[in-house]
Amino acid sequence: MAFDGEAFVQEIRAELTASGRRLDRAVIVERIANGEATPAEMVGWARQHYWGVTYHTRRVLSAWVTKIPYEMTDSVIENIAEEVLGTVSKSGFGHLHWLFQFTRALGAPDTVITEATPNVDATACESFLYNLAHQRPWHELTFGGILGIENQIPPAYIRMVDGFKTHYGNILQPDDYAFHTIHITVDEDHGGHVGEFAERYLDTDAKRRSARAAYLAGAELTRRCWDAFADASW
Repeated sequence: MAFDGEAFVQEIRAELTASGRRLDRAVIVERIANGEATPAEMVGWARQHYWGVTYHTRRVLSAWVTKIPYEMTDSVIENIAEEVLGTVSKSGFGHLHWLFQFTRALGAPDTVITEATPNVDATACESFLYNLAHQRPWHELTFGGILGIENQIPPAYIRMVDGFKTHYGNILQPDDYAFHTIHITVDEDHGGHVGEFAERYLDTDAKRRSARAAYLAGAELTRRCWDAFADASW
């Protein structure tokens, strides 16, 4: 029977859901959704995402784009341009600008993030992404980075934005969580067509096994990174 790429993608997504380890169920997401998160905890989450994912995205993608099939390069270059310049969202600024808008609104100086020593969980997430980009077969980053991380972002940020609107209107205005609303829009398509991708490029059982492993590892390491948000202070 022919390999069904869409069924493969749905199967690994279902496996992650069954584990209870999706990003939209992360501790910080639950605390924000319930109005329980403190400003220090939200800044701690931003520190984790900065060191584990966002600070390194442009470098990871810039290395990976040299390994992928030519027909895929347009979307990756577009992704880099959005990260750095906000070209897709037309926000006028890159994503790091908006992340610091969020933490400044919460009262934290930038140094709480930029001068932090990355903890084990942030370092593990960062190292995993660099390993995918530089050492692993190129198809693994599609599953471990794009499907396993980026495609999980919109559902998580939708819950966070709802929490900001409901519980934190006294300290956060819409521009202050533009980092989240921008990602809801620009990341929602990053998991699209992965079933077609799987059918085209995962042409052996070995590739399918490695894609599954990368997906679950990327999702789990990012979840651990997000959950290790404690100890931010200023």
